Amino acid sequence: MQWRLQVNRLQELIDQLECKAPRLEPLHEEVLTKGPDSHILVAQRQVQVAEEALQDFHRALRCYVDFTGAQTHCLHVSAQKMLDNASFTLYEFWQDEASWRRHQQSACSKAFQRILIDHLRAPDTLTTVFFPASWWIINNN
Repeated sequence: MQWRLQVNRLQELIDQLECKAPRLEPLHEEVLTKGPDSHILVAQRQVQVAEEALQDFHRALRCYVDFTGAQTHCLHVSAQKMLDNASFTLYEFWQDEASWRRHQQSACSKAFQRILIDHLRAPDTLTTVFFPASWWIINNN
């Protein structure tokens, strides 16, 4: 009998671990304020660098990330190297779209864009998304 109880208890624990139903949070309706500080912009750039240009690209990427991260309205910048060693994803979090657009016109940004044109295997993919600024404030305080 004792063995049967232990086996049943173990089966219950295994069932809990194997639960495949997602645990979704209940819907929370947020009232968003309108204005220049209501959303942040996230820019994601995916690039595939030509193998022979990796060293030049790395130098340019380091310079770009350092310069971008030092900008007043840049909340965060990060680059991820993918497993194939020649693909990268660059993430930029900006306080607002206007700041990101101004940054795109800077000499450093234009120089980085020229490096991309010269050293990529395929055209880069740039995606932008807006998030409520309150999500950034909640998660970073």
